[in-house]
Amino acid sequence: MKIISVVGARPNFMKIAPFIRAIEVHNSTATEKIEHILVHTGQHYDKTLSQSFFEALNIPEADVNLQIGSGTHAEQVGNTMIAFEKLLQKEQPDWVVVVGDVNATLACSVTAKKELISVCHIEAGLRSGDMTMPEEINRLVTDRLADLLLTPDQMSSQNLRNEGTEEAKIKFVGNIMIDTLEANRKKAAALSLEEILKSNAVNKIPEEPFDSYALMTMHRPSNVDHKEILEPLISFLLDEVTEGGPLIWPVHPRAEKQMKKFGLWD
Repeated sequence: MKIISVVGARPNFMKIAPFIRAIEVHNSTATEKIEHILVHTGQHYDKTLSQSFFEALNIPEADVNLQIGSGTHAEQVGNTMIAFEKLLQKEQPDWVVVVGDVNATLACSVTAKKELISVCHIEAGLRSGDMTMPEEINRLVTDRLADLLLTPDQMSSQNLRNEGTEEAKIKFVGNIMIDTLEANRKKAAALSLEEILKSNAVNKIPEEPFDSYALMTMHRPSNVDHKEILEPLISFLLDEVTEGGPLIWPVHPRAEKQMKKFGLWD
């Protein structure tokens, strides 16, 4: 059996790591091996947003990088489909495995089905009910196309049933992110916060010792693309959240760009 699995954005790396390990375990004992090809669409062009995840999660580098880069939703989906179609025609896999709800998930699912290749969706059935979210559109289309839907919780399984999905396609497997958490718990616990910050190129490390801290991330367009929304959010973080200790914020390139644009970076 030949499987192509696809990663597109940061959460995908954490979700695909246990899947890769499971294939390695299977191949170590099974007579019939699984040929696995890991494809990175290259949606995140910053090394700290992609390459570092292969290193930190101890998974091999992608066999193929489509180098799609950034762009509008249509550009990312269209360019991914064009590049992925060529790869599928060359490799002829039995299955394509997609994870999560990013543009690569949608693009590769559609392309695989048009090539008559079976699709498996890890983290299927999640719903926000908000059709203004690009991720919700990606989830709905991918789940409609997928031949095997691996759900993270029972509510997600029920969502699929409510939408008329065949029961045979739905498999409750649990939250695969927990596997990644357990695999990295000891390694993370062995590091001090200072070591973690330094390894992530954080240069403004608090000089005073502290017992607690807050960790956050924010890059959704609805939060960062409008100054009238972003500015009060930052003010709240600085005025309220930092009272109990430092705020650690790994800033996404999109958020950084908008903060600089609005004069909120310094």
